[in-house]
Amino acid sequence: MNSIDIKLIMTERVYKVKETEVPTRTIHHWKNEGLLFEKQKKTEKNLMMKFSLSEYFWIKVIQKCRDFGLSINQINKVKEGIIDKVRSYDEKLEKKHQEIIRGIRESFKGQSEEKIQKEISETLKYLKYVDLKVEEERNHFKEVLEAVLIHRKPCGILIYNDSEIQTDIYIESGDITNSDMMKKFLRTHLYISFDSIFVELGLSNHFKQTELLSNEEISSIEYIQSAIKYEKSKNIEIQLKDSSIKSIKTALETPKGIKEVEEYKRRFGDNLNYRTNIYKGKPNLFDFYYTKNFPKTK
Repeated sequence: MNSIDIKLIMTERVYKVKETEVPTRTIHHWKNEGLLFEKQKKTEKNLMMKFSLSEYFWIKVIQKCRDFGLSINQINKVKEGIIDKVRSYDEKLEKKHQEIIRGIRESFKGQSEEKIQKEISETLKYLKYVDLKVEEERNHFKEVLEAVLIHRKPCGILIYNDSEIQTDIYIESGDITNSDMMKKFLRTHLYISFDSIFVELGLSNHFKQTELLSNEEISSIEYIQSAIKYEKSKNIEIQLKDSSIKSIKTALETPKGIKEVEEYKRRFGDNLNYRTNIYKGKPNLFDFYYTKNFPKTK
């Protein structure tokens, strides 16, 4: 996902108070207590409150914290923890881009320090670095959400209590079994997942969730649903092998005449099976069913 896609997702719509399912007076209280990241513009004071995607997410985080029993002061600590975490990334980015900075200085050698600093600032902003000189205008939680959209992995906020509230940002990065993150999970006071909020907003296609079902499992479920909905299905028999679906056999109602037999043949083709015997010199068809096989994938 490129920066244009992310910018579009972040700005394509705003959310009204009622969409947050939090009372207006409660959000006003949170704002007055300094919990919100986005500052209200003077021109918006007498207008209905509206929120960006990142602020919608943050309001949901506050709500979950309150539901869990965290106080306003504790949530302010969570907010401070997020700001500190994002600022720590700045230092890493600054070290990471030292060679780029040296290259800019070399390219603009002999020019004023003001000109060089301007070029460095513009370049670092392009690389998602935010200059600390504009700290007051900065929305740290927005940067968290942008990082989540870039990585497109399961994500959330870890809140844990080591004599005081501490916060960490979690974005899945492979196997965490032996990592420091696992230790944090083990002592987590509260984990707030962003995944459910993405789903709630219909934005789950913008990040990669951990797959609960394989493609084969999804396919078999859809097939079973289709068989159940067919009005002539009598019962369904599922055969398993090594905990995976091997085949699904669906018994059908006995057709009332040749017309219905032809309908079955058209519908199920080579998957249709039935038994035949001769009764009083005439063929008798019975035990109609069709089978779907699911080849085992490697």
